[in-house]
Parts: sequence; structure tokens; C-alpha cells
Amino acid sequence: MNRNDPVVHGRHRRRPSGSQAALTVVVLAVLAGVLVVVVLAGGRVDMPSEGRAEASAPRPVGESSSRAHQHAPATSTGTPPPAASGASPAVGTAMTVGRAPHHVAVSPDGTFAYVADPAAGAVIRLSTRADEPMVVIPIPHGPPQMVTFAPDGSRAYVSIYGDDFTGNHVVFLDTRTETVVKAVPVGRGPYAAATTPDGRLLYVPYYDEDYLDVIDTGSGDLVARIPTAPSPHWIAVTADGRTGYVTNHFSDVVTVVDLRNNVVVTTIPVGDGPHSIELSPDGTRVSVVNYISDDVSVIDTATNRVVSTVPEVGAGPQDITYAPDGRHFYTANVDEGTVAVVDAESGVVTARLATGDSPTSVSVLPDGRQALVSNFEDGTVRLIDTAAAG
Repeated sequence: MNRNDPVVHGRHRRRPSGSQAALTVVVLAVLAGVLVVVVLAGGRVDMPSEGRAEASAPRPVGESSSRAHQHAPATSTGTPPPAASGASPAVGTAMTVGRAPHHVAVSPDGTFAYVADPAAGAVIRLSTRADEPMVVIPIPHGPPQMVTFAPDGSRAYVSIYGDDFTGNHVVFLDTRTETVVKAVPVGRGPYAAATTPDGRLLYVPYYDEDYLDVIDTGSGDLVARIPTAPSPHWIAVTADGRTGYVTNHFSDVVTVVDLRNNVVVTTIPVGDGPHSIELSPDGTRVSVVNYISDDVSVIDTATNRVVSTVPEVGAGPQDITYAPDGRHFYTANVDEGTVAVVDAESGVVTARLATGDSPTSVSVLPDGRQALVSNFEDGTVRLIDTAAAG
């Protein structure tokens, strides 16, 4: 594949061909009233475009026999600390999930995950407990691309857009009833959004705009619009809700935003094609995968400067996620079929795990024991035992 060509967003394009970045999403957009056919592990589900469908399927995640999975001592609050992340995690089973799983996100309490599948026109729920069936939630507004949860897990916000940035919405899902409660029209190519710590506001970056929108999650109203460098892709919000770090994919910078006043503080030069971004669990670092230069830029949040670069994490790193204990982070390398494991302190790549065809995202359970990886081209979600010894 020529990595400079416009391609499916799951296999991210390298550079815009002209002055305005334009995306061709080669997916089958499923419109209202059209039958949705989703292939799941253990069979096929034929699902009408309204309502939801369930299919019996193997439990995607759960306890394994690894000695690292013994229960950790409880903290003073009664919550066990996250498991220690291993340098060489074990690769588990691959589950057939939909048709082209683009993005997987684990709920805040770790009991389930949502998978955005643009080709199926649906969000698919995977349980992390017992032998509960997969649940397929049709999204009639357009192809779902990305998912983010409210802090309490009661809502999920799904970014929607299709070919030539048509059908741009953010859909609000009630996670208790698995139904769409609101669809908010937005700008071109809504991407990886994030909420404030209290869940009151949602920050929406756009693939094909040069601003960030602030949306009231109660009403769905636009509260503010913050100009940024072109193509803001992803935003990470600090635990105190005061600062946002935004990747600008075609500008090779991270924009730092004062979220109290909705103004840009500074921009930080990073690698080529910054895509996903995440804060370390202790909040002292924010790490960025650079899709084109195949590396990771690590920023000190106290100084807003790049303090280290991790080279050659893999071809086309598209997503980055920290282990809850902060010892490692993981990059999904879409052009290589791997997830890289990086020691967060030394910056050494300790393992590259073959996960499937075109891994586009990786999401770790809050207890740190397992992770889920979406493989866009082969229609699977891969399980990784992140707490495995090694």
C-alpha cells in the first residue's frame, strides 16, 4: 500500500493531496431502513436498522490462569490497585466482531466495551463478564468512527461521518438501554472526543476543520468554538479539567488549550503526523503517536516541551494507550499488524505483538489485566493479557 494515498480511515492517509485535507472513507454506510448484517463469533446476525440485536458469543475477556492474575491487595479505599503491566504480554484469542472494527473503547468500570464499526453501520457491545451475548446497536445517522464514554459510563459519544465528510454527527448513546438518545449535527469529520472530568462538556476535534467544538452534554448545544491548527484529531484532558492537549495531524504540532477560558496557550512541535494522544496515569507526561514518522513524542506537562522521542515503534502507529500502572504504553501500528509495548521510563520497545490485519486502536481494562485491539481489515478484536509475566 502506498502510504501517501487517500485510503480508508482505518488505514490512515499520510498527507493531504492539496491545500485542504480531504478524506475518502471506503466503507459501506448503512442508512435508516436498510438491513444491517453483522458477522459475529459463532454466527451471523441479521439486524433491522432500528432497535438492537443480540447474538450468543464467547466471553471476550475474563480471568486467565496466569499467575499475574491473582487478586492484588486492596487499597485503603477497598479498590484493588491495577495489575503490574508486563514487558512481554501474551496474545490471546481473536474474536470476529462486525465487519471493519475501527475503534474499541472500554467502559470506565471495565464491564463492557463498545466497538465502532463504520462498515456495519453499528456500535457493538462486548461484555467483559460472564457469558453475555454481543449486542449490536444500529446507528442510522452514518458510519460510526470513534467512541468515548462519559466519566460515569452512563453515556457514550459516537463520532459519525462518511464519504466526503457527509453525515457529520455526534451521537449520544444511553449505555443502560443501548439506544440513541440524541444526534448532534457537527463539523466535518468529528474524531476522538473527550469530556471534562465531571462529564458536563464534550470537546470535539475534527479531521477536516481547524477548530475544536465544546458541546454541552446535557442539551447538546454548542457552548464554544476554539480555533486550532488544521486537522485536530484527538484530545486528552487533564484530571483537573483545566488543560487540553490536541493533536493536529497535518500540522505536526500539539495544541495546548486552556479549557477554563477556551484559549490556545501554545503549540508544541512533535513528530510527523501526530494522531492519538494520552496522558500518563500520574499526569506528568502526555504521549503522542506520530503516524508518518513512526515514533512517539513524550511531553512533560509541567513545561509543555518534548522531553523524549521513542523511535520506530512500528509502521503507522495510529493509537496510544497507557497501562493503568503507568509502567508501559501500547501503540497500535496499523501498517504493520502489531501492537508495540514500550517501557514508559526508558522508552525502550520491549515487545511487538502480532494482533491482526490493520490494528487501529487498543484499549486497556481499568484493572490493567487485559486489553482489546481492533483489527480493521480482518474484522476482529484481539485480546491481550497485559498483566502476563515478562
